[in-house]
Amino acid sequence: MQQPVPPIPRDRYKFHTLATLAVFLALVAWVASLGGCGDAQITSPEKPKPHDGVHLTFSCPDAAFAGAIEPMVRSWEARTGAKVTLTRDAMTAADATDLAVISAGQLGEWAEPGHLAALPTRFRAGDHPLQWFGFLTDSADRLAEWGAKTQAIPLTGDGYVVVYRGDRFRDQATSADFVNQFRRPLDPPATWQDFALIAEFFAKRDKKPSLPPFPADPARAFDFFSRVASSMDRPAFSEKDLDGPKDTERLAFQFAIQTGAPRLRAPGFEDAAKWFADLHAAGCLLPVPAGGSDDPVAALAENRAVLALVSLDQLARLPRENGTVPARFALASVPGSSRYFDPARNARIDLPAPGVNYIPHFSGGRLGVVRARCTNPDIAFDLLAELGGPSRSAELISTPGLGAGPTRSAHLTPDRILLWLGYGFEAKRSAELQDALRHYIGQSVKNPTYGLRGPDRAPLTEAAGSAIRKLGTGIKPGDALTEAMSAWAAIDAKAPSNATLILWRKRAAGLN
Repeated sequence: MQQPVPPIPRDRYKFHTLATLAVFLALVAWVASLGGCGDAQITSPEKPKPHDGVHLTFSCPDAAFAGAIEPMVRSWEARTGAKVTLTRDAMTAADATDLAVISAGQLGEWAEPGHLAALPTRFRAGDHPLQWFGFLTDSADRLAEWGAKTQAIPLTGDGYVVVYRGDRFRDQATSADFVNQFRRPLDPPATWQDFALIAEFFAKRDKKPSLPPFPADPARAFDFFSRVASSMDRPAFSEKDLDGPKDTERLAFQFAIQTGAPRLRAPGFEDAAKWFADLHAAGCLLPVPAGGSDDPVAALAENRAVLALVSLDQLARLPRENGTVPARFALASVPGSSRYFDPARNARIDLPAPGVNYIPHFSGGRLGVVRARCTNPDIAFDLLAELGGPSRSAELISTPGLGAGPTRSAHLTPDRILLWLGYGFEAKRSAELQDALRHYIGQSVKNPTYGLRGPDRAPLTEAAGSAIRKLGTGIKPGDALTEAMSAWAAIDAKAPSNATLILWRKRAAGLN
């Protein structure tokens, strides 16, 4: 009989061996962790960062914008090793600020006295991450330049659209009444003349004003006036229409280029002043209530206005229902003009319908600048290049509360529609917003106008705006312009010399 196979004997030492090994390894690990055994702990030294030891003081008095860029600044700090103190205080001539965010209109105030550093050439190179070539021409080659030097990096642009009550325009009875009166459909205004016609139509039909109040703030009043005057003052020129230095006077707006004399009594400005005065005479402008607001968005939302010109920061405040701006609010492009003054023919030109002369007017937006006395200007510009570069600028554009207009062509391409969804419109109106801003930029127009941006910008704006806003109270157009001209003459008299004044005017117009 076959004997059973005996069981394979277990290795009674195996468990003890493994246990012993485990205890040994644990002991080694514990010993290595002891502070006194430095030789047992092997670590590789941390790689130094490119800007270790550098400290920058960064001024950004715009609280909302400072809040938006702070995470970007901290990310740049972590990557570069630099330390940045981000303040909400406005830069002053006597402080220790290294770099700052300023409005586009403030560049001359800082650049003309020599307080700013010029942008190093390498930042404009084709292979630099800033991608200077991607900036819109007016942002990079005009608004960022002063005295033949690039002295800023564009961070945000400005932007305006017309908002109108689409439900009122779509109403059949209202539309039929308009067609009967004017033999044309009730469409969004393509020209300022259309804008006035529609405003007067609704004011008469509703027996109440149809437009928000004329801005009470002098700066906003003069800005609105300038946007209307821009397309009335000159014909739009393409690249082939301009012929070198002899055409510089065609780029003049508030002041003549060669003499520096104010142009507020030029035909285009007179037509704009009459346009506002006629709106007041027709009862189109809401009065500003005592202690009340002249906010165009509130007037639209409260059914006190039918259409209005609004900036992007105002647009972001339209009411929302379930996260979306109600369908009653529709969008249209900033109007042009059906007439303009042609200096070549010394005559006003009336365009046959549906002709439109559109001239962009740029006066807002933000610039990043570096102080001339900054001890690390290249590093300061590196931080600004981070904020103004393709990625970060897209983040800023897509934050509606900042009112950040486009600075790059890429911001307006159809495949970047996502940048504009934050304004609360569905896909169709978001596309219309992007279309309106593409029109606003007017890249094919080579003779746009610019807001005041010389060293004397602040007093000039206050004086002109204070006079112009009276057009909303019944003052005669000529009287308002004469008052503004007299105030400007008094300010000009304080300039160091007439030659200096002319130089300021040329540089403010983007010439050198």
